[in-house]
Amino acid sequence: LLGHTLRTQFASTWAIAEIGATGPTGSRYGDPAGTACLALAGPVEKAVTIRTGGDDRVANMRAFAREGLGLLLQNLV
Repeated sequence: LLGHTLRTQFASTWAIAEIGATGPTGSRYGDPAGTACLALAGPVEKAVTIRTGGDDRVANMRAFAREGLGLLLQNLV
């Protein structure tokens, strides 16, 4: 849903949405640090869950960004 909203708001072909717990603590929903859900909205739609297993905030932010861009690159048509 967030990906669709972003596409509409920015009149774009693609959008990547992310929600997660970068660390050092988990989310209020019970997910441990290092967990993120990524969604790709565009001509192809996909969602993945990433689990780094770590609580390093900066490392997790980088991992989530890398995975989001990788998801986009794998699905460009």
